[in-house]
Amino acid sequence: MYRVSTVHLSADATHADPQAGTIELGELSAGEVVLLLEHFRDLNMIENLEADPYIEIYGHSGKFHIRAGRRRLFLYNARDTVEPYAELTPAEIIIQLERDAVTVAPFVRPRIEPEDRPRMRPSFQRGIAVAILTVGLLVNSYTVYSVTYVEVVNQKPDLALLTEAGDIAARRTEVAGTYATGERTGDRVITLSPDGRVQFSEVGRTSRIAEVPETYQIGRSRGKLHLLTSAGDPIEILNLETLVCYRDTYRRRS
Repeated sequence: MYRVSTVHLSADATHADPQAGTIELGELSAGEVVLLLEHFRDLNMIENLEADPYIEIYGHSGKFHIRAGRRRLFLYNARDTVEPYAELTPAEIIIQLERDAVTVAPFVRPRIEPEDRPRMRPSFQRGIAVAILTVGLLVNSYTVYSVTYVEVVNQKPDLALLTEAGDIAARRTEVAGTYATGERTGDRVITLSPDGRVQFSEVGRTSRIAEVPETYQIGRSRGKLHLLTSAGDPIEILNLETLVCYRDTYRRRS
């Protein structure tokens, strides 16, 4: 059993609210935790951004916070804020919670005590050492790649903003419309208005991003038109039918 609480989140993890406090759920079984995490992983993207919710859970290996984003779950050590997070599935989180100590790389076997360790041939021991070294190199490479990838994705374009009112109005009229990453429930949507407003939402969701919609500016970077929202989100205009935001491609729906 696991002692679980939700923070800025409903008890079933289907809705987030920045005004919500901590809800103590008591002791939950592994199956109940997995179901809760599945709901949390599918949380509305906009609610997630606004409320910054997380799930607090006590397992055999300690106290942890779980956050969600883009249908992914991230496990943090609540008692060591500088320790890297681990991106895991709900089932993998349960496995990690049962370990003696959580590591970033899941499924590393616990250390065998000397009296219980079977005798191994030297060649077999060398093989294990090589395998451990290889795994370590792969983990380090993945960490470097992850940091670099996030920096590249989040990099804002160096925009030369349009200044002529007529040019700005014409461009806003051209790009005005609704764009989406797909047609399924949960796919992301960007709506651009000719008056300079932008709204992010999801297919099949009715909740609004905010009481006051964001605005956007238009500019050029390396010869291409871009939008920059008031929240700092960069949107590249590939053509009048296609936008790109954080490497997600949005195609015009209307």
